[in-house]
Amino acid sequence: MKVIALGAEAKIYLDRDKIVKERISKKYREKELDVFLRKRRTKKEAKLLSDVKRLGIKVPTLFDVKNFSIGMEFIEGKKLKEYLNKNNYRKLCKKIGEAISKIHSADIIHGDLTTSNIIVKNEELYFIDFGLGVETKSLEQKASDLLTLVQNFRAVHPEFNCWKYFLSGYKNRETEKILEVFEKMLKRRRYI
Repeated sequence: MKVIALGAEAKIYLDRDKIVKERISKKYREKELDVFLRKRRTKKEAKLLSDVKRLGIKVPTLFDVKNFSIGMEFIEGKKLKEYLNKNNYRKLCKKIGEAISKIHSADIIHGDLTTSNIIVKNEELYFIDFGLGVETKSLEQKASDLLTLVQNFRAVHPEFNCWKYFLSGYKNRETEKILEVFEKMLKRRRYI
């Protein structure tokens, strides 16, 4: 197995055509608490991946879940961050909006919604890394998911109006209240 990424919470390995995400032990935590949190977060992420897949959203297929690791399909594609261009951003941002609308309507948030956590393969979007995701009915948490994305669009893709096309896919009767909270949140942040 070869380490292909190292984050604050996990090491990501490539094992032939399989990704293994292993949650890292935190030495500063008491051992029992560390074990408990790593197990719980691993199970939670696997459940969220399964739930999102059932919504018809593309995510890596799960192969196995152990105490601190998840084995899943390796999606051979490009990060959306590197793939977006002036010819495709409208269509792809609308697709992101449609997918996130379904996810939020199912009371799930991604938790780290950026163009680095979306893989493009054969023009299809695959959402990865639900490690910070949660199940919630909270409009504020859903709006926070959107805030992360809009900030990512502005910082990483300032040359495109990604947000406009995202909204064309996201906005519907079920997401109206989330967008109202998001707008209030955005106004508060402008003056902080």
